[in-house]
Amino acid sequence: MKIYREDLLSVTIIKSDCDKIIRTILSNRGKCSIGVIITVAMMLIIGGTFPNMALSNSSSQIPSGSREISGNSSSSGSAPNLNGIHDQSSSATPVSSSHAASSILGGNITGGVGSSNKVVMINFDDGYKSQLIYGKPILNKYGFKASFFIVCGKVATQPYWMNWQDIAELKKDGMDIESHTMTHAHLNKLSTNALTYEIGGSKQCLATHGINSTIFGYPFNVGSNMPSIVNTVAKYYNIGRSGTDPLMFLNCNGYAKDSQTDCGTYLANGKLTHANRYDIRSASFYHISNKHNFSPPEMFQVFLQIINSQIPSNSNGKINAIPIIVYHNLTTSIQDYTPVSHASSTTVDLFAQEMKYLHDNGFRVLLLNQLGYDANNNIFYIKKVPSSANGTATNVTTLIRGPSP
Repeated sequence: MKIYREDLLSVTIIKSDCDKIIRTILSNRGKCSIGVIITVAMMLIIGGTFPNMALSNSSSQIPSGSREISGNSSSSGSAPNLNGIHDQSSSATPVSSSHAASSILGGNITGGVGSSNKVVMINFDDGYKSQLIYGKPILNKYGFKASFFIVCGKVATQPYWMNWQDIAELKKDGMDIESHTMTHAHLNKLSTNALTYEIGGSKQCLATHGINSTIFGYPFNVGSNMPSIVNTVAKYYNIGRSGTDPLMFLNCNGYAKDSQTDCGTYLANGKLTHANRYDIRSASFYHISNKHNFSPPEMFQVFLQIINSQIPSNSNGKINAIPIIVYHNLTTSIQDYTPVSHASSTTVDLFAQEMKYLHDNGFRVLLLNQLGYDANNNIFYIKKVPSSANGTATNVTTLIRGPSP
């Protein structure tokens, strides 16, 4: 079964190998999805052939052991963990829609280059100083804006965290500033009072610095499948963002393992839905998985697969699926990229390469706060769209939304 072709390159995967590959990647979760197979194939065939990026040996300031990750780097392994090393949500379903999967079969997923149907949302988590020092100039170069999720209690507590002047500069420049708790705690281990402090306290903390946060980001992608946590988030925020899926479907009906037909928070039986207004799906990049440390060139191929997986779902100006990409620390040093404890890091050269690709190939970059929620129909819509690929937002009279279920 041919699943990918680009110029003279084609990859063939034997169906009988599929389940074995997917089990290795997802640790016995999920079914064999085309999006994941594409990624595996590219990692095995293409990844090692790309030239290594030039990285300086200077060390950027980054907290050692800031990420709770197990495993060691190795010379071999399966595809990187696209769902987030820290995802502990039992509702995680790392699959693409069946429609998207069937449309990609045998085709070139970059075929939509230059169309107006390609969008992406760029997020930064935790408030690393490197996001301002390295990330913002690259965003400025292409006119892109991004959403920054701040851990309020960590601001200015270490040199590698942004201070309030830094955050004010981002806000003044049109960036979106949102909440990521007070201390980056595991919400699933907290009492009711502690949840109120982490979730509601973070909103109040930002408000004291002139920031009205309406979106909440779950630390470690944990908690969006627990009613007690979701109900607390709903008291303080309009929407919430979690992880574990390469695409966010505006009608929430593109996830193959789920039967939901809209973005309502609960099913009729009282069970939380997989995707809803308090569980927007996003993709965090972690380059260590199953004891294999994936290089920046390999991770660039993963980036290409994710952002182009939207193409079969978006057509004729109708946007039904959006990749929401989440970055953490940016580093100029391969020594800071490689350690297991820094698996969420991205090299500056890789980030620059990815942003250049978005610009050169006509992607529209949106802010996460441009997502609106229609409570009457239980679907998301895009409140604003950029006037061009450079990400400048302009009001539109007709709201763009996905087709009705």
